[in-house]
Parts: sequence; structure tokens; C-alpha cells
Amino acid sequence: MARVVITNPTIPSTAGVAVTPTTFTVDGIAIPNGGKRALRVTNGSGASVNITEKFGPAAAVDGVAPADRVVAVAAAATKWFGPWSGAYTQDDGSVYIDISLPTTVTYEVVEITPK
Repeated sequence: MARVVITNPTIPSTAGVAVTPTTFTVDGIAIPNGGKRALRVTNGSGASVNITEKFGPAAAVDGVAPADRVVAVAAAATKWFGPWSGAYTQDDGSVYIDISLPTTVTYEVVEITPK
């Protein structure tokens, strides 16, 4: 399988928007980095899972590529991620997000747009 590319993030509204969480796949997701996007991860598992935010190929600190950011999401917890700086942007313009155990973990991508 291939990484799932998020093409239509949810755009919140004052009228409310119904959201249908999507289950992660083992190959992770690619979120086009628009600077206004965020990811909500809900762990439905009885164990902690790790979310990996992958730095892009141009990311560097004093000429050294940083290690990808790994964040634990506790059992039955929800965490928000993003928005991401350009350091996370991959060659295709996306931010790559991986997960250690996708089985019972869902996500939603939202994009905040000014009125």
C-alpha cells in the first residue's frame, strides 16, 4: 500500500461540521503542508501508540538533519498535532505522519481558514 494523501481536510464552520474519523493505515498519511492544517489523533487502543512526524529532507540544525519527532498518545487519549513549519515539508509538499500501531487509532485533518 501507499501513504494515504489527504486531499480534502475538514474546514470548520460556525454552523458546525460533521466529521467522520478515519482509521490509520500501516503506511501512514501525507498532509499537504498549508500552514493552517492540524491533525487530531484518537487512540482507541488499550496501549500507548507513537505518532512520528517526519522532518523533510531540507530540515537541518547547524547542518545536521534532526531526528524525526516521535510523540506518544496514551491509551484511550486524543492529541492534536500541527500546524507544521516548513522543516517538516517533504519533496512533494506534504507532511508525513506515521503510526506505530494503526489498528484502533483514528484521525481527522482540519484546516482553519480566516473569515
